[in-house]
Amino acid sequence: MENFKKLLTSIQPDILRFARIQLRDDHLAEDIVQETLAAAIDKYSQFRGDAGLKTWVMTILKNKITDYFRSKKNIVSIEGLQEENAAIDDAYNECFDETGHWFASASPQQWREAPEEFTRQQDFFRTLENCMQGLPEDTAQIFYLREIMGLEITEICSRFDISKDNCYVILHRARNGLRNCLQHRWFDLNE
Repeated sequence: MENFKKLLTSIQPDILRFARIQLRDDHLAEDIVQETLAAAIDKYSQFRGDAGLKTWVMTILKNKITDYFRSKKNIVSIEGLQEENAAIDDAYNECFDETGHWFASASPQQWREAPEEFTRQQDFFRTLENCMQGLPEDTAQIFYLREIMGLEITEICSRFDISKDNCYVILHRARNGLRNCLQHRWFDLNE
């Protein structure tokens, strides 16, 4: 059990970083990470090793964050977001087709080969996390709930009290904002 606790301590910074991006509240993120680690210790006997420890703990964390959002009613003011997202919205219309996929000419320039180096992958994901921090809070939360946690659009709409159309607009804005940020902070620098 002591080795298990040491392993949990070693992955704590990674799961805390994930929680901070999702929740945008350092104290809340720390509380939920502590709850996650306590749950992992309580469920130690259920860990079979089929998945890596970090993957298993991240699943517990994602469930805790999802439970938090389910218990809290977040309301997004679309009017307030429109001013903040005007540039992203304009760029969206130029970069995506009607199915929501990037036009080939607007997609980020991929690095020549798939990143095989572990350090390069870590750098990329740190850059992605920084880009996520640059998104408006509600936009980042909706993006995470849909793309990372896999929640259904109807559940997200219910939680944020928005229409499906508004949710899709927010998701497109998030994707476009991330594309622009990654283009400048990663792809342009790594060509």
